[in-house]
Amino acid sequence: MKEDWSYERKKRFDKHKVRWHFVTRYVDESREIYFRDDAGTTFGMLRFERPQDDTYRDFDTIANKIMNTAPFRNSLLDSSTESLWKKKWR
Repeated sequence: MKEDWSYERKKRFDKHKVRWHFVTRYVDESREIYFRDDAGTTFGMLRFERPQDDTYRDFDTIANKIMNTAPFRNSLLDSSTESLWKKKWR
């Protein structure tokens, strides 16, 4: 089982000027995108089992949709991912 983590270093802000952080985890063929707000109050994850399941094909599009579309983001919230953010990504 191959596993790789990638922290998105680009500073991303939503339309309300709230900063968001993203980490992508690759496990075999699946891809998980973890996200949180800068205040550390909102945590969530979006998972694609196979590359062809990712209909967005573009990380910027996914990140913008997570940051700026509250109903979409609320469907992905997962407070259990909070412990993931204790890792050192730098």
